[in-house]
Amino acid sequence: MKLVLHLLFVMLCLCSCQSDKAGSDSIFSEVLKTEQSEISYNISGEGKIALLFVHGWNINKSYWDAQQDQFSKDYQTVAMDLPGFGSSKNLLGQFTIDSFAKDINALINHLEFKKVVLIGHSMGGRIILEAAQDNDKVIALIGVDNYKEVQQKLNDELKAEADGFVEWLKADFANNSSVYVDQYLIYEGADSLVRKRIVDDYRAANPETSIPAIQTYLDYPYSEQERLTNLNVPLFLISSDMSPVDTVGLQNTGLEYSVFEMSQTGHFPMVEQPDAFNQMLAQILKEINKKND
Repeated sequence: MKLVLHLLFVMLCLCSCQSDKAGSDSIFSEVLKTEQSEISYNISGEGKIALLFVHGWNINKSYWDAQQDQFSKDYQTVAMDLPGFGSSKNLLGQFTIDSFAKDINALINHLEFKKVVLIGHSMGGRIILEAAQDNDKVIALIGVDNYKEVQQKLNDELKAEADGFVEWLKADFANNSSVYVDQYLIYEGADSLVRKRIVDDYRAANPETSIPAIQTYLDYPYSEQERLTNLNVPLFLISSDMSPVDTVGLQNTGLEYSVFEMSQTGHFPMVEQPDAFNQMLAQILKEINKKND
């Protein structure tokens, strides 16, 4: 009887772990606990190259579901919640660009990635940029609607504007953050359910983590151009045409870069236009694979 049960268990495990190229692999939810954080992440697929998806401000790893569904057929894909968002926690109460970058690298090391593409949306662009500094496992960066003012560096005028924005958020976080995203960051023709999802997530975000996170983002002491100059991996951008990319600043980094522009989407193309987004991401990954054959 024990033998029969053991064989049944093995068969169930094999069935649940089988990869089917005609459909997406199963997505497993895991938690990595470090001295700093408890990192919740979804992992799926197999491949020599791993894709690590990092969300932006006030959202979570579920915003990459359509990408994991498609790309886990050919890659190992991981979508993580940044601590303070979704199901992840920072045990030290730190919600900074540097602490988030350490979480990314802790996850890369834990999963023993040899080649990883970091994909960061919005604020996640600066976080993956910091994580990629002196990390020889990172083979490419993909920014999603970010790197639009790479030459800009914090000065007194920008500091005053940033502080004013933060104070406005503090006055009525739930209402003001949701109004901000609804009016300025979502395409006017976006699906109503997608719009509601994003607005609701902004409204429900925890101000005790959200405000420090946006403050550290706005107080970034470098220009992105400076940090990009330190890298020697290609940069790819998938960008909404609602605002232009700073191509002059990117040229000055000396990096190899490519910009893929999307129309009829706002700041969240991976959920506003997931099919078109995935087509562009597939094209980018094809280029990355050519460079790493």
